[in-house]
Amino acid sequence: MKKNFKNLLNTFSVSKNAKWFALAPFAVVLIAVIIVIALGTVGGSYTDAVGIGIDFEGGSVITVTLGQEAVDNYQQHSDRIIEEIQKHGVVVSYHQQQIANNVERSSIEFRYKNVSSDDEQIDKLNKEIVAAVDALYPDLEGNVTYQSIGATAAQDLLSKAGIALAVSVALILIYIIIRFTLMSGFAAIIALIHDVVVMFALTVICRVQINSSYVAAMITIIAYSINNTIIIFDRCREYIKPLKGTKNIDYKGIGDTAVRETMTRSVYTTLTTMVTVVFLAILGSESIREFCVPIILGLIAGFYSSVCLATPLWAAMSESFDKTREKHANRHAVTYDKKDDEGEEQVLAPASASKTDTAFAKPQSTKTVDAEKPAPKKPIYKYSKKNTTFKKK
Repeated sequence: MKKNFKNLLNTFSVSKNAKWFALAPFAVVLIAVIIVIALGTVGGSYTDAVGIGIDFEGGSVITVTLGQEAVDNYQQHSDRIIEEIQKHGVVVSYHQQQIANNVERSSIEFRYKNVSSDDEQIDKLNKEIVAAVDALYPDLEGNVTYQSIGATAAQDLLSKAGIALAVSVALILIYIIIRFTLMSGFAAIIALIHDVVVMFALTVICRVQINSSYVAAMITIIAYSINNTIIIFDRCREYIKPLKGTKNIDYKGIGDTAVRETMTRSVYTTLTTMVTVVFLAILGSESIREFCVPIILGLIAGFYSSVCLATPLWAAMSESFDKTREKHANRHAVTYDKKDDEGEEQVLAPASASKTDTAFAKPQSTKTVDAEKPAPKKPIYKYSKKNTTFKKK
């Protein structure tokens, strides 16, 4: 089996299958869009269908401390409390079990959107809900608490989250351009955008709530997935360094070789990280699970983009950039020709670019000398670069 895997790895080519690899992210996003439209149409709220939490939309959190009962009869108490809360005209969008180290402090948390933008009215409604839920458990005095997040605070958190993501991506782009090449930077950023979009789509499909923990997970994945991409680009740079200045570099072949040589490392690092995160998601509390599940989805998206998308993008853009640069060099390269029969004339014509010189100078004068005027005995040619070619007819 190990031998078969090595044979498969030796024949694996991301460049030849780049078109097929590009279809998978579109399929994931399409499934997420269908789910959002279906749930939004049935439920009447597209934000609930996406899973936007109250951290970004504003809302209230009711925490009911039930001790051992919150662990043993979680579903029974949840249904009872939700029914009481929704009698006051709000809809519980999310509820979760909070198991504390001290079992007596275990609780159930309920979240719902605010039905008004007036803070005083929201506070009054929450107190009424707390009193009603507290009446369900007369033996547990003071076991119900609440916390409200206003729309202004939610918008401020959302804007700061966007700024954090934008700054992270910008700094990564600057680093890669300085460390590698401009094309490497663009390819890496496109791969990062893929990670964010696919991670969001998988989160919607798996029905994970999008809150502040999700933003932290997304920034973590951006920093982690770029690491695999940099390792592959570093191997590509090693192969290109001896070929610097030459034409017709096989970027696709170099990319395939770099991916094959780093594949084992990429698989092992992703799996070892995922094992730890999976155990945290299984054994941790609900709040830890909200952070770990997006991390798991992001690890899958990051591995896929680093191995299957970033390198073909880099190869395609590098080839296109080299062709554009060569055309530009040929367009600005010049030769000077002299006509002996009709007189002296300076003619501008393209010349082939040197392999090691990419700078080309234009002639200082392009004026045509009249054929009727006597030609000088010794014509003078002006030039400024070594790669300028002179021809005499």
